[in-house]
Amino acid sequence: MRLESLYIENFRCIELCDIELSPGVNCIVGDNASGKTSFLEAIYILGRGESFRQSSLGQTIQHDNNALTIRARLTDSQGSRHRIGCHASRNSHRLKLDDQNETRRFDLISMLPLQHIDPNVHRLLEQGPKYRRHFLDWGVFHVEHDFFPAWRRYRRALKQRNRALRANCPKHQVIAWDAELVQQGEVIDACRRRYLDQIKQRLPNTARQLAGDDSLLFAYQPGWRGEDGFGFALANGLEQDLRAGFTQQGPHRADVRISVAATRARDWVSRGQQKLLTAALFLTQADILKSTRGVQPVLLLDDMAAELGENYRSALAAEVERLGVQCFLTFLSRESIPGVLKDTRMFYVEQGHIAAP
Repeated sequence: MRLESLYIENFRCIELCDIELSPGVNCIVGDNASGKTSFLEAIYILGRGESFRQSSLGQTIQHDNNALTIRARLTDSQGSRHRIGCHASRNSHRLKLDDQNETRRFDLISMLPLQHIDPNVHRLLEQGPKYRRHFLDWGVFHVEHDFFPAWRRYRRALKQRNRALRANCPKHQVIAWDAELVQQGEVIDACRRRYLDQIKQRLPNTARQLAGDDSLLFAYQPGWRGEDGFGFALANGLEQDLRAGFTQQGPHRADVRISVAATRARDWVSRGQQKLLTAALFLTQADILKSTRGVQPVLLLDDMAAELGENYRSALAAEVERLGVQCFLTFLSRESIPGVLKDTRMFYVEQGHIAAP
């Protein structure tokens, strides 16, 4: 997937932007608060249907304006051309893919798979399981065909079971949803395990080098206790669920713990090393999608040089270059762009104005 052009109007500090994009590396250079991150955010909205900074798109409309527009032309892996866009007012927004009468976030995610690596990417190691589940499920969604239908049915059954628990319904009304939860939960679990095996096999050497002579380990926790399966754990935990008022075990509680030898990665490596390791994990996902599905995701790397020394910065840039996918990288100055990045298209951002030399 490659974006050919990008049009932005009245989005944050960007009043108007209408530019042609490189199918390879696009470097966005500018001072802090100049609009670099907003540039990436606009692309993110086209691929996810939401912002990574605001819960409401209405909050991203430029001051003194009533609406924003973001749209792009793109080419898919088969060479077909598409149009994708978002129009938002203060109270609502509308997504548009080609000539569809109704476009959902699912349509955008499927059409424009993208990975966003921001300066806080290390939270994948430092913070709670939801970040690691989100990381894992992004890849599973795009690679495992059985995952999304099972996840949608699982979430529907989980919602109904939790509703029965909160309402203090009789036990038979609660466990009426268990069979569906177990059936779909086992599909979700199997998809995740297969995908995690691919990550382990494809993780680039730049990440493995951080461990030195020690092993980089992934411990998958399915979200339930015991070795007897999800169905047994669900039945065995019914009394606890009744007291808590929600379902405490299942794929919605899964986690992936990453460690170097016997020590959790977040406690073993520096902040810069954490960033390189987690960025390598995201790039591995892009590599899996490209090699297994023939789909080239778009990479968004914000403030790539932050907390990375020259060697680590060059190592990360080399992995980006090796992938050969379209990417957008932000830098404070042209001098901080690693020399390994070839054939780059430069954009300079100043007070929301974006220009190409």
